Amino acid sequence: MRKPRFAPKPDPRFPHVQIYLQFTYARGKFLRYYTGVTVPKEYWNKEKECAVQGRHFMEAGQINIHLNKIKSEAEQIAARSLYNKTELNNGIFKNELDTFLGKQETKDETVTFFRFFESFIKERAANPNYSKSSIKVYNTAYNHLKGYAANVLRKEITFADFNHAFFSAYSNYLFNLDFGNNYVHKLTATLTTVLNEADRRDISPDLKIKSGWLVASREEPPAIYLTESELKQLLQFDLSKNPRLARVRDLFLIGCYTGLRFSDFTKIKPGNFRKTADGKEYIEIVTQKTGIKVSIPVKSELKEIMARNGNQAPRAISNQKFNIYLKELGELVGVDEPIMQTRFENGQRIEHSFLKYELVTTHTARRSFATNAYKANVPVKYIMAVTGHKTEREFYKYIRLQPEEHAMLVSGNPFFN
Repeated sequence: MRKPRFAPKPDPRFPHVQIYLQFTYARGKFLRYYTGVTVPKEYWNKEKECAVQGRHFMEAGQINIHLNKIKSEAEQIAARSLYNKTELNNGIFKNELDTFLGKQETKDETVTFFRFFESFIKERAANPNYSKSSIKVYNTAYNHLKGYAANVLRKEITFADFNHAFFSAYSNYLFNLDFGNNYVHKLTATLTTVLNEADRRDISPDLKIKSGWLVASREEPPAIYLTESELKQLLQFDLSKNPRLARVRDLFLIGCYTGLRFSDFTKIKPGNFRKTADGKEYIEIVTQKTGIKVSIPVKSELKEIMARNGNQAPRAISNQKFNIYLKELGELVGVDEPIMQTRFENGQRIEHSFLKYELVTTHTARRSFATNAYKANVPVKYIMAVTGHKTEREFYKYIRLQPEEHAMLVSGNPFFN
């Protein structure tokens, strides 16, 4: 082991030299380490390996003291490794010197709540079984909790903080941000998912998770469907002078006639079309969210839409913009039936009156497909195969018939004759 020495390296950006520690601390192991010190060229003595003081450079004494401390620490690191017979390489050596000089803080390996939440998101993001939309929900829940900790609690959230009182206060905080009941439920339910996973892994003895902490209950969203006559009204409306809304209309109707999600019906291409042996046409596509391959018969209306768009879906836009344009389209076409809806606002049930187009979203397409197919007596199991619902209980939440429509649907049954 040789003694450490200091070597200057010119810095082309400045009239200074950068001072490096050079140290052969074991056979075949040579360290070159930047000390963070720069010295004007004319004030560095190469023979003595130190800064020299001058009228325009009074800091030499302090710099030399600092460099001597680095040299002494380097010698001690090498000596400790030799005495303790521990591994020492350049990476370890540099980390120890960085810590000594305060260039990096010593890592705190304590698993805090937010550290666990971050690692939880990274794990799921790397798992192909979780979609990008799911990861987005986790990130959103994380950011809202960070905001609550910073703006309301003014402290870090710990595992010991979680109890029913926390969920109650946090839910009220979210309600005060004008979030609806379902959104508050989603954020707090996502939090319980993270806490349940922490509990399963025994991350913290302070975590005593219990059921019944959720304050906001999930309600059925104010969803509607468009009837076959309303879809025909959209299909036949002249939008030749409005190509923007024509594109939105065609995309939306593709969803209404296939039952696919927005992420799927916006990506239909000629290669998705197949024909049976007797010439009947159908769409075959692997859904993005579930990875399930579905086959959907092609309705004549869908053929018309695809034909005028080169047999593929028109170029997609963002989901957010699409929803805005859908409402503009619905108002223009006259999808304006008055609809009464009950919504929760700040935890309170409020009755609202809407015009139908105000409630139309991309998801209305799937609901329209499911409801219209159900009304046409298409077997429920087939509709579920297209929509991807695994249970009839979940499927029937998509059926948006009004009570009188249900009555008319069964009125032809012999029972009512």
